This record gives sequence, structure tokens and C-alpha cells, in this order.
Amino acid sequence: MLLAFFNTVRVAKLIEGALATAGGFLVGYVLAMILGWMIDKYVFKRPSPAFLHRIGRMLGGLILAILVAMMVFNGGGGEGDGTGDGTGNGKSSPVNGTLDPTTPNTQPQPTPRKHLPPAEERVRVTVLGGTDVKGERFYLVEDDLTPRTLEEVKALVQQKKDATSKTLHLEVQYRAQNTLFNDHPSVSRLRIWANRTAGLAVDLPPETP
Repeated sequence: MLLAFFNTVRVAKLIEGALATAGGFLVGYVLAMILGWMIDKYVFKRPSPAFLHRIGRMLGGLILAILVAMMVFNGGGGEGDGTGDGTGNGKSSPVNGTLDPTTPNTQPQPTPRKHLPPAEERVRVTVLGGTDVKGERFYLVEDDLTPRTLEEVKALVQQKKDATSKTLHLEVQYRAQNTLFNDHPSVSRLRIWANRTAGLAVDLPPETP
């Protein structure tokens, strides 16, 4: 039943994205039509051929539809997953970006995945979901149990990246009681930053069909 619920949520998100893309096409179409009319009236001072207007309207709609689709389907949505008071209760400091080695390691450890690089060449980030989320703190770094924001995770991962000359891998994990899909917005934002900005190799957990 839980899997069926998640599948329903994913279908609903796909439908929502498709409607947003269609709306983007309509808005782009109308804007291109207005722009063409203004160019004829104020620039050329005479009507342009009708086929040019049709092409311009179609291009305007397609361009805006593509932009909307990129934002919707590449993790541009909000992080509406979970509730909390936004306070972390761990001992590590988000200011200086260091992890407290005295923090007890009570986080459940998932089954190790094959073909992962050595521990010194990867950093493990657990993405939280459901009731595990505290405000905007969706992430745990390594064995530290303090929930982190994305900006705090970036600083900690960059710190480890700067400390090694080898290619650093970002290993994404989920908690068993609140497993997410790999296209969840909080996962997508982390993956996109790691790939495109930090230049890290990202290892995502396999999804259960």
C-alpha cells in the first residue's frame, strides 16, 4: 500500500508538471503574438507576413514550455516533505563546518553497495524524509546525527573535497523508515549541485520497482 501511495504521488507530480509545461507554452505563445504585433506597429510600421507571425508564436510557446519543463522536472519544486520545528539537537557546529567525533553513531547503516570507492574517497550524505525532517534540514553528513541544510552540507562536502587530490564521490543514502525516490526535490538539488558545481561523482541508491 505504501508503494502504491508513492506511485500515486509520482503520477500526480508528472501530471502537474505536464500541466505547467502546457501553461508555459500558452503563455509563450501569447507573449510572442503581442511582441510580433508591437514590432509591426512600432518598428516596421506595417504588417509582417502571416506565416512569420505563426512561426514566431510557435517558437515563443516552445521556448517557454521547455524552460518550464526544465524547472519542473529537474528538481525546481519546493521541499514540502515533512514537518518540524527547524532545530537541530546535535553537537556538531554548522558554523565552522566540523563534525563532532564524540557524537554517538546510532544511525542505522544500510547494506553496503558494490563498486563504491574507498571511504577516504567518498562522503556519505543521508537524505531525510517524512517525520525525520526538521524544518529545512533534510540531510545528515557521514555519522553525524545533526540534521543539516543544503548550504551546510555544501560546506562540509567541499571541506572534504579540498582535503583530497582524488575524485570525491558523493554517496546518497536514505533511512529505511522514510525512503525517498531519487527524483525527490531534496535529492535532485543535492545531486545537481554535486555534479554541476562541485564536480563530484554521485552514487544514488537503487530504487525498489
